[in-house]
Amino acid sequence: MEAAKKLSAQLAELGVKPEDIKAMAVSHTHPDHIGNVEMFPNTMLYVQKAEYDWPQPLGLGRFKPEHPVTKLEGDKDVFGDGSLTLISTPGHTPGHQSLLVKLPKTGAILLSGDAVHFKENWDNRRIPSGNTDQSATVASMQKMADILAKEHGQLWINHDKAQSATLKYSPAFYE
Repeated sequence: MEAAKKLSAQLAELGVKPEDIKAMAVSHTHPDHIGNVEMFPNTMLYVQKAEYDWPQPLGLGRFKPEHPVTKLEGDKDVFGDGSLTLISTPGHTPGHQSLLVKLPKTGAILLSGDAVHFKENWDNRRIPSGNTDQSATVASMQKMADILAKEHGQLWINHDKAQSATLKYSPAFYE
């Protein structure tokens, strides 16, 4: 699966250079979720410590050792105002995290990463067999459901093509 536009082209459309980005987070360290990290070599990376320390099959780290990183252990309110919160949702991988975004007009959106793969998985609470921890996945899905109920939020499922086709993409935006 490839994006219609590369990230560098999307940023250029917005007049943003990679060095303008001061912080970023990844849901987890599978290649389809970290492929562009080194495009931002000086950008602070927020990642769960359990994910950062999880070795690749060859025992190598997933990021360059010199890349600035903040290793989290649990949820993190990035700006201290509740507008952007990294939510620890282990199960798919040891340190998976999702992102809760609260926008003034759109409201709360929970970006699932791979905590949920498809709407059908969510609706039926199905757990992919490749997840590293089945019981952590169940707990994370419940945590996400509780957040969505409390915030009256939307769940955006990263790999769900049907839902993805209904969303806006850069340079369009949500308010």
